[in-house]
Amino acid sequence: MRLCVVSSKECWQNDTGTWVSSGGFPAQMAALGALFDDLTLVVVQGERRNGGIPLPGLARVVALRAPAGADTRRKVSVVANCWYYLASIARQVREADVVHTPVPGDIPLLGMLVAAALHKRLLAMYNGSWITNSETTWMNRVTRGLMRTLALGSDVMLAVGPSGIKTVPATRMQWIFVTAIRRDELTNVNPALARAPHTPLELAYVGRLSPEKGLLHLLRALASLKADPTLTGMVPRLTIIGDGPQKADLRAAVRMLRCEDRVQFMGQLDRGESVRQLLTADVCVLPSLTEGFPKASLDAMLCGVPVVTTDVGFGLETIGSDGERGWVVPPGDVSALAAALRRVVTEPVDRPTIRLRCRRYVEDQTLEAWACRIAEICGERWNLSLMDGKLRSRAG
Repeated sequence: MRLCVVSSKECWQNDTGTWVSSGGFPAQMAALGALFDDLTLVVVQGERRNGGIPLPGLARVVALRAPAGADTRRKVSVVANCWYYLASIARQVREADVVHTPVPGDIPLLGMLVAAALHKRLLAMYNGSWITNSETTWMNRVTRGLMRTLALGSDVMLAVGPSGIKTVPATRMQWIFVTAIRRDELTNVNPALARAPHTPLELAYVGRLSPEKGLLHLLRALASLKADPTLTGMVPRLTIIGDGPQKADLRAAVRMLRCEDRVQFMGQLDRGESVRQLLTADVCVLPSLTEGFPKASLDAMLCGVPVVTTDVGFGLETIGSDGERGWVVPPGDVSALAAALRRVVTEPVDRPTIRLRCRRYVEDQTLEAWACRIAEICGERWNLSLMDGKLRSRAG
């Protein structure tokens, strides 16, 4: 069976000509593509940059022109070039047995429409916050409405959420966790659970540098700790791992807040180096204003690192009760975030125990388990069987 993925993920070719991207996308596509005989990735061609993780070696990559600008300008660009995008996507979708669209996003939304028009088996996964919040756009609402409609037919519609959740996103839809953790990493990544914390504490952020991630709130919270004379010598250091459109603004904010001695930008790192950085961190801070299911939280817990995060995108369900695997604060609340960091810095914490709880939480949330769960759902909906690790028609 042939899988075609239509995504708005930016990918680029490195110096050797290898297609690479960032985040968990390459590993997820490898795990999902392993269920099929053939994999085509329809992605957006981005500008070459440092770092990057290789896309699956056996995948055929079809790179679309990047829409111009951002936000409204980008939407206008997509509409103006709609025929190019629809025709390019349709050429690849027509040859596929299954089409996967990781939404939200303008390009995968077009992929959904093309797949539906060509009567292809469609697997759509909503990676943003299914629950409406202050960051929800009209395009998000359109996408979710279309998914609710398509779910009533034969298409597989999923929304990201923690494993074991009892509710459903909508009729005939299901939650599914999302991860970037490979099974072999459970063996190869061995955090020192009993190690002493750094003095001062080492904080880490891993993810895209963009406004919805709430990093300006984190920098302001850190600045408030630095301004407190009772915390002299205790103000934590922050390492920011990732890249994105807000990088220049964040660097400017660090200078304005006079936190240059507290904040380090590492840029985009490959998977191995990102894990090595997390293994030395004391706390991971993810101050998102909106989120689907926070993969970065799982990556931190793989390394035995507790997480301070916000009550969006199942942050509370992932972290558990206060102090279980970390701490949860309201989104966009600088004072609450600063208070949580102050508690972590000044109050006693049983670090070996909380690190062990973090590690145990992720041990059954691997890419292999994720792909297997998707295979089960697709098999039930489309009368397919998993044979020798591949999806096959039962009739065949």
